Amino acid sequence: MCTEIDLSYPFSPEDLREIELSIGYSFHDHDKLINALTRRSFWHENRSTCTDNNERMEFLGDSILNMVVAYILYLEFPGADEGELQKRRASLVKQNSLAIIMRDLDLAKFIRMGKGDERSGCRERNSILADTLEAVIGAVFLDSGYEDATNFIHTHFRTMLDSLNDVACFEDSKSLLQERSQALFGVTPVYAVLDEIGEEHSRIFRMGVFLGETLLAAGEGPNKKEAAQMAASKALSSNDWELIHEKRKNVL
Repeated sequence: MCTEIDLSYPFSPEDLREIELSIGYSFHDHDKLINALTRRSFWHENRSTCTDNNERMEFLGDSILNMVVAYILYLEFPGADEGELQKRRASLVKQNSLAIIMRDLDLAKFIRMGKGDERSGCRERNSILADTLEAVIGAVFLDSGYEDATNFIHTHFRTMLDSLNDVACFEDSKSLLQERSQALFGVTPVYAVLDEIGEEHSRIFRMGVFLGETLLAAGEGPNKKEAAQMAASKALSSNDWELIHEKRKNVL
């Protein structure tokens, strides 16, 4: 939630500068950026100050994202068959992945949404964050074309693209984490709810995955299952397993 930004009107120059620094792209037409951050619910409530909403840009950005990611994967994994490429792409363009990028960019506070959406906690929902990121990609494409949109995707999806060399990123992360932790430590990971955000109909769960009493990682999702999968995926990709193994040997 953001209390310092007046989202009823187009953003101040300082707001626009902060957004552009965060995403690494400067718009020629700031109206495109503003519209990309505007949900239909806000547009309905503010017709006099709001020219459009982001749904058409979201449609465009979704198509561009899928095409660019497919091309990147085609080049970077020449030995992968169609099924494997589809799995890798799906892991990159799913809601949770896009929501992670939006949170890393700290753009959620700039989304303009209606009062009902705000009250129901939509600003924290992965689906809303994912849709908005797709709209931003569409806005970049409309503002400058394919090359800049491709560069935007390369930049902000690079970490996830690099992690695709680890099979854990596109298979069942919970199963893979269990196999790895049992093989290394003889311990089964345990999952626990760390937090619940939002009202009942739009709840976001934050799950932690523990090895003994050690928190390996935390993940968020619209239900406990997805949040646990995200936590497991983060644990697989972000931990130094050799170092953890040495520490546990020293303790034992």
